[in-house]
This record gives sequence, C-alpha cells and structure tokens, in this order.
Amino acid sequence: MSDLIISKRNAISNWVRQFITIVDINKRMYQLQERIFGILKWGQFKPLPKIDYVLIFRTLFAKCETCAVDDLENSIHSYYQVSLVHNKNRRITIQETKNKQEAFELANTLAIGLKTHLKDSATNPRKSTWLL
Repeated sequence: MSDLIISKRNAISNWVRQFITIVDINKRMYQLQERIFGILKWGQFKPLPKIDYVLIFRTLFAKCETCAVDDLENSIHSYYQVSLVHNKNRRITIQETKNKQEAFELANTLAIGLKTHLKDSATNPRKSTWLL
C-alpha cells in the first residue's frame, strides 16, 4: 500500500481549476491543493486531526431542478464522495468520482491505512452500514 494518496475532486474541478487532495498516511498529514491550468498550485500540508471514520456516500453536485434525491443511482449529476470524518461531524473531502469501485477501493485503503472504521452511506442512503 502506498503511503501517499493523491485524489482529484472531480465534481468541482474543470479544465481551468483542479482540486487535489493529498494524504500522507505515515506522517498523518494532508493537503488540500488547488491548481490553475495544472501549472500554478497552492495549498499547505496540515496535520490530520483524529479521524473518527472514513465515510463514502453519494450526492448531487450539479443544480438539477428535475432531479429527485431518491434517483441518485440514475442521475448523471451524482458522485461518490470519500471523506475523513473528524470531531463527530466535520469532514475532509478526499475524492469525488462517478466510479463506484474506485471510491470503495480508496475508502477501504484509507480506513486500513489510518486504522479506523469505514461507513458506507452510498449503497443505501437511508441505512448506513459499517464495513470496517
């Protein structure tokens, strides 16, 4: 397992601005990085707070007036989001992707690397389950 995890936040990135999250498992540090045209970048490493658990869920990002929240599975505007939850309800967003397998693999890697629990709120939004 790599000690450095680099993930893109696809839901809010575009061709001008990209948002990257870097987590250093061994040093227990993270960086929220913003890039412009992939050239100019900024963001500083900070110590990870005490992580309560890794959370994976689905959400809608694009404003879609005809989209029903119940229809997340079929919406082209929904993303899987992997976050680190700390201080009971604060989150550090690590990744946003439309690829379910990619999201679950990253969430599992983070939970194992950080020696914490993994909560799945993506499979059934009405009933979260603990996977680790």
